[in-house]
Amino acid sequence: MRRLFLLRAYGDFVIAIRAILNSPQPSDTKIIASNHFIPLFEAINEVFDLSPLDIDFQDFGINQSLLNFFTDKQLLTFQTIRQIVKIKRYLKSNADKKYSDYLEQEKRLSIFNFLVNHKFKGIVKKENIYKTYETFFNSIHHELKFEKVKIKNVLILPDARTKIKTVPDFIVKDISEQFKGASINVNIAKFDNKISSSQSRLIYHNFEQLIELINKHDLVIGADSLPIHLCNLFNKPHYILYPHNQPNAFCTLFSIQNNFFTNFNKYSRESFAILN
Repeated sequence: MRRLFLLRAYGDFVIAIRAILNSPQPSDTKIIASNHFIPLFEAINEVFDLSPLDIDFQDFGINQSLLNFFTDKQLLTFQTIRQIVKIKRYLKSNADKKYSDYLEQEKRLSIFNFLVNHKFKGIVKKENIYKTYETFFNSIHHELKFEKVKIKNVLILPDARTKIKTVPDFIVKDISEQFKGASINVNIAKFDNKISSSQSRLIYHNFEQLIELINKHDLVIGADSLPIHLCNLFNKPHYILYPHNQPNAFCTLFSIQNNFFTNFNKYSRESFAILN
């Protein structure tokens, strides 16, 4: 049997639980997840059955979006040391030879293993994470179909965890105008107090509101961030806008198959595939 430790960002969490849910026996994977994922887990579970998962939430001291050790900005901080110590203590108190322990990625794995005195294996190297997870968990691939004629309501979600990934206002405005020109209703939603222009009519404050917005629309256009991975989990058609040199290893298979992605610096009405 295996234990998968989920310590990264919210999007990574959603991708992982999707792959495990689609595996032949989801309960064969014991999930040890940081408790900062609990609000997201509970919000998803209200509309999507997560009961097949064998998941245990633990306090590893992660109070932002992911373990500090996997970041560059927060790597050399006292909080990082506290998080590493908490993980090391958990491993010592919960040693079980029947499990093989895994982390989502191999990034900094050898150093991490040295610090926690453990032998984690990594699942993803540099390949597409969706494809790699499907192979690793022997997941069933559910192909998401897209029918343009059924698109009546479009949601644009420009926000991302990092500023560099946030979709520029000029792209949001141009996409909105295109859909309105095609007599399609468009809503632009932003998180909490990040409203920077009069374009936005909707604000969401938590995961429940975000999920409700996603499920009320026929198509979601968004930055390379959590909402896109939620769309993929909920089988919602989506289009990804990347800052540069993308798609990256986190691009959904639906977006790759339909060519539903573009870069900020390559964006044009001609490159926006949905209405072409």
